[in-house]
Amino acid sequence: MKITEYIRHSSVGVKLIVLLILILCGVFVIAIPMLFVQGEYALLTGMYLQNIGMFILPAWFAAMLFWGNAGRGLRLNKAPRLLELLCIVILYFVATPMFNRLVEWNESINLPEAFASIEAWMRQQEEAAATVTEQLMQIHSLPHFLAVVLGIGVLTGMGEEMVFRGILQQVVQGESRRAHVAVWTCAFLFSAIHLQFYGFFPRLLLGAFFGYLLVWSGNLWLPIFGHLFNNSMVACISYFTGNDSHNTLEALGTTQSSTAWLAWVSLVATVLLLYLFYKKVFTASAKIKGISSDGR
Repeated sequence: MKITEYIRHSSVGVKLIVLLILILCGVFVIAIPMLFVQGEYALLTGMYLQNIGMFILPAWFAAMLFWGNAGRGLRLNKAPRLLELLCIVILYFVATPMFNRLVEWNESINLPEAFASIEAWMRQQEEAAATVTEQLMQIHSLPHFLAVVLGIGVLTGMGEEMVFRGILQQVVQGESRRAHVAVWTCAFLFSAIHLQFYGFFPRLLLGAFFGYLLVWSGNLWLPIFGHLFNNSMVACISYFTGNDSHNTLEALGTTQSSTAWLAWVSLVATVLLLYLFYKKVFTASAKIKGISSDGR
């Protein structure tokens, strides 16, 4: 039996090991050009290399090994409908106050005194991530803005969704009906790997939402667009409105603002819209496109 045939019919564990090997190969490949990346755009260039070398290419090669056809295996062979994309945009804005309250609660979590050293490390990781984000958001011109959107929006959205939803979620789910287990397992890994523990729960829910978009529609372009839009909005707000407006938007629904009540309105509205879009849009699109029982 050829190695590709063996991998294609192998267990979940073997496929996960293959994916990990491909990602590690990507790490070694990008490590060489990273040695020569310097200057003002070094951080952004490093992000490009990381997304392409550690996520996009390993996911594409893994899909070829696991399913023979990468585009079909990753669920990238069907174009999304405009209505589906519009629903995701609406959900983003409606859910913002609710997510702001969740972020506020997550950031207020304190561990017991016995875990003080762990908490200090977690805070350090959070501050380091915030510093990187602030550096990326120092946008000086329109070309720079477009370059940032390409990095944190397009490439990050594509790369992370191809790995976590396109490969991991589908491999964990396999031929069974363990969709919920696969969605939440991958959402947990997706949030944990960022090493931003004081944003863990909002990112967990976001990852679960992306996962269910794939389950409902059978189309990876929807979670990619959701991820891309969520990340790109950070750059758009920073570039077009400045930090003051950014802080105002982040305050919507928080307990320290006059709009605290919006968090509960946002929660109810988000749940209702999710149910409506699930029934009328996302699952309907899977039937319209004639997706087979195995999603391919």
